Amino acid sequence: MVEKPEHGTNWENFIKMLLDRLDIPTKEDIISLHGRLDKLEQLLYQKQPADKSGRTRPAGKGKSASSIVLDVFANHPEGTNFKTVKAATGFEKKKLRNIIFRLDKIKRIKRVKRGVYKKV
Repeated sequence: MVEKPEHGTNWENFIKMLLDRLDIPTKEDIISLHGRLDKLEQLLYQKQPADKSGRTRPAGKGKSASSIVLDVFANHPEGTNFKTVKAATGFEKKKLRNIIFRLDKIKRIKRVKRGVYKKV
């Protein structure tokens, strides 16, 4: 008499075959890719990029634009207007308006009155 293999084994083989034919990555594939990405990120962070003049940037100066704008608002606890933030950061109007909109949307700054914001 022929023994039937366990049901789990057939299902496992079926799923593996299906994933292989549909070219769907497995958990092991994803873990392997994460490891490779981590190694690449470590290599990128070890090297400091040079600016236009050829000098390397200081390590602590890699702030995001939003954090720079937030620092300006932090320096003015009573609130400040668009013109002051633009002068302090040097960002273009459109970029600065988008940053202020996003910071207000995520409740990092508060609108005091029209055109005047302060850090929450």
